[in-house]
Amino acid sequence: MKTTLRKLTAAWSLVIFLILPALTRAETAVQTWVQRYNGPGNGDDGAYRVAVDSSGNVIVTGYSTGSSSGQDYATIKYSSAGVPLWTNRYNGPGNGDDSANGVAVDSSNNVIVTGSSTGSGSGYDYATIKYSSAGVPLWTNRYNGPGNNDDNPGAVAVDGSGNVIVTGSSGGDYLTIEYSSAGMPLWTNRYHGPGNGYYDGANALSVDSSNNVIVTGYSYGGISDDYATIKYSSAGVPLWTNRYNGTIWNGQNLAFAVAVDGNNDVIVTGYSTDSIGYWHYATIKYSSAGMPLWTNSYKGPGNSLDQPLAVAVDGSNDVIVTGSSGPPQNSYDYLTIKYSSAGVPLWTNRYNGPGNGMDEAFALAVDGSNNVIVTGYSTGSGGQYDTDYATIKYSSAGVPLWTNLYNGPVNWDSAASAVAVDRSGNVIVTGNSASTNVYPYSSDFSSDFATVKYICVPSPVVTGLQLTNAAFQVRVDDMLQPGTLVIEASTNLAGWAPVFTNTTPTNVLFYTDPDARNLPMRFYRAFQFP
Repeated sequence: MKTTLRKLTAAWSLVIFLILPALTRAETAVQTWVQRYNGPGNGDDGAYRVAVDSSGNVIVTGYSTGSSSGQDYATIKYSSAGVPLWTNRYNGPGNGDDSANGVAVDSSNNVIVTGSSTGSGSGYDYATIKYSSAGVPLWTNRYNGPGNNDDNPGAVAVDGSGNVIVTGSSGGDYLTIEYSSAGMPLWTNRYHGPGNGYYDGANALSVDSSNNVIVTGYSYGGISDDYATIKYSSAGVPLWTNRYNGTIWNGQNLAFAVAVDGNNDVIVTGYSTDSIGYWHYATIKYSSAGMPLWTNSYKGPGNSLDQPLAVAVDGSNDVIVTGSSGPPQNSYDYLTIKYSSAGVPLWTNRYNGPGNGMDEAFALAVDGSNNVIVTGYSTGSGGQYDTDYATIKYSSAGVPLWTNLYNGPVNWDSAASAVAVDRSGNVIVTGNSASTNVYPYSSDFSSDFATVKYICVPSPVVTGLQLTNAAFQVRVDDMLQPGTLVIEASTNLAGWAPVFTNTTPTNVLFYTDPDARNLPMRFYRAFQFP
């Protein structure tokens, strides 16, 4: 959010000062670098996950078209300045499609990725790889479940001892595996729901401070799917299992995300079907012992399809969920909700992009000041396939601080899938971005990994204006840091243009606008960046 000040057109000789409330400090996100990756097959490439190590290096992983190997894992590490440090590709033994969909970093900055990989006559298998911080492959473990059915991991995490946990689906069951830091399998647990159905699958996992493992997803209950959340001890012993069948018996209930708070309480979110077949957010908090503490639902305006895809917990144990909400026949918006640790709704924010079309948030992160960052895709003004990354930062109180769009080089089909925050509060988003602007399902369509880093910098505060020698002076009053100060002006709050740039600002600075008096209205905003 940039501070704006409206010029008053009456009483020309009057000195006017406006003191702005210091409720939320204005902030600007400066795009410091963008890195795109086009695989050797010059085809479809997309990043699914991003992580940041303790040195601020950025790791992204996903799928990438090879020259003769279908799609492969592609994992890239960038320095904090955006310099590519290493790139590793993985093609499974079946020489078919392989797609990484999870990444984690351990305390030594080793990188672990997992995903689905074509086996040799075994369909898709789990394939989990550990790389050193320098990109050297340390071990690779594959898992092929009974019956050679497809095995598809959905998430990976590292516990406090450096052990690696992966979870997902295998032959219609949850399948969770823990490996030692050296890659030795420690335990494997399958979960088959009471409905004896084929479609049970874990979508997410988290690890608590005691190295217990929590997984959640969907499980067939006999007529429809339920949330199924399971807690295992660090040794793999099942501690509790909770199922959630919603407020409408036998409606569809799918959990997509899980988080653990500072008390080791467990929060899961997903969607639950209402009495007329529409989805709504359903977020549940369990105690560390598995006791349900609260359940909150959110149903958007009208007959909405509301689907949360991510959950996080801040330093105060408040809970944030994000996803999409909107009428099925029209458009969707981002929908982000914050609950207190006791389940009280604190704020709800919707975001409708510039194209008034489909806007869906896929991921969120929380920084050290409890600010909330969400990202996904948003329809631009160019129509259905003109989609951009749309990344929004909210203060802990829910005030929008900034919204940044990334449109790629061809103004076509860009969608962010993951977001991370480094120790300095900088924001990194990744996903896929078109490199050709043909119809997306054409054989000529291709996309790249696109990773963007934003530095969050405070915006100087415009504190007043005054008429001086028939021209208006705009005052910027702040503890300005070394760097570039920019003042922009607008007559309609839509089209902004820089009118002043200063590379050596002082703590109090005036800009004189000789054109302001000839205009019926004038707005100003200021920001600074390194």
